[in-house]
Amino acid sequence: MNPSMKKLVIRRLLAGMIDYGCIMVYALILLAIFSGVYFVLQINPASIHPLLAQAIGFLTLTIPVFIYFYRSENGSYHGTLGKRALKIRVVGGNVWLRNVLKLLPWELGHAGVHWMIFFANIEEEPALWHWVLLIFPQLLTLGYWISILLSQGRTSIYDLLTKCRIEMKV
Repeated sequence: MNPSMKKLVIRRLLAGMIDYGCIMVYALILLAIFSGVYFVLQINPASIHPLLAQAIGFLTLTIPVFIYFYRSENGSYHGTLGKRALKIRVVGGNVWLRNVLKLLPWELGHAGVHWMIFFANIEEEPALWHWVLLIFPQLLTLGYWISILLSQGRTSIYDLLTKCRIEMKV
């Protein structure tokens, strides 16, 4: 791997860490708000049906994160806060679909967790498809990272599928 490509891989990794750090702060704020609501209403979060839990998570976490990624990468900066800080940008292709595919493993993993909590709460063994909801997203994410390494930071699987690429700003 040539030095400039190694630099791009490292920048992309660090940019992702910055972005997910911001997302974690937002998620912790949501956790505090929902914990307060559940406490006041005396609701056991584990008793919420997984479809309702998924809908709540999708509307309050996934959609805002998607909007953040899409608006940042499709805007004049062509990058999120992390990408801007590390001086890289998303160019070309379908940024909307890129972010759908990028967040797909995350959303599938959330669904798997919600169903696992549900089945643990009713003391039933989860079916095979519930395990797939937990394992497949991990494998897909691993594939994403391997593709980033193999392309020397320029593209991932979701970038290839959407004709996007990552470049260092000059």
